[in-house]
Amino acid sequence: MKIVIVTDIFGLCESIDNLIKHLAHYMINPVVIEPYQGMRYNFLSEQDAYEAFIEQCGHDKYFSFVSKSLSIEKPELIIGFSAGASAVWRASNLDNLDCRGAICFYPAQIRNHLDIKPKIPLKVVFPCTERAFDVLDISNRVSSYENVNTDITLFQHGFMNNRSAAYDLSGEMYGLKLIEMNISS
Repeated sequence: MKIVIVTDIFGLCESIDNLIKHLAHYMINPVVIEPYQGMRYNFLSEQDAYEAFIEQCGHDKYFSFVSKSLSIEKPELIIGFSAGASAVWRASNLDNLDCRGAICFYPAQIRNHLDIKPKIPLKVVFPCTERAFDVLDISNRVSSYENVNTDITLFQHGFMNNRSAAYDLSGEMYGLKLIEMNISS
């Protein structure tokens, strides 16, 4: 199975390395799309990572890069995190995207792109709260779209990334199980 991982603002980091190792148990070597052109940064905080992301890439440029990369890679499954999940959401209605589905973990920018109607099966995994919007409201809105299924977790935004202040081992285990279920289905 061909899988593409679209990272959050931290880009290449230990959590992505760990996910790649986890997928290796299934004989999967995923392609990773990240905002820093292969450079690894050891950001001291989420604020530092966010500032670097906005300065070096930004949401629109990341969406454009992700869209082009997905049309080249032609994955069966896409896994996106935060800014990456938001880019995947935006790409999900493109005509040239042909895949089995995508999992979007905590795509906060989804609130700015509610006009998107995904053409691929999409699982949107929300944190329990977001500062910028009402999670239940947005979840209800997008879950009414064809091809969209949502979960609201007990975890905070960033629960899958050990660099995030909201990292949660139970949340990471939940996310890995969700990914495993999509691999084996």
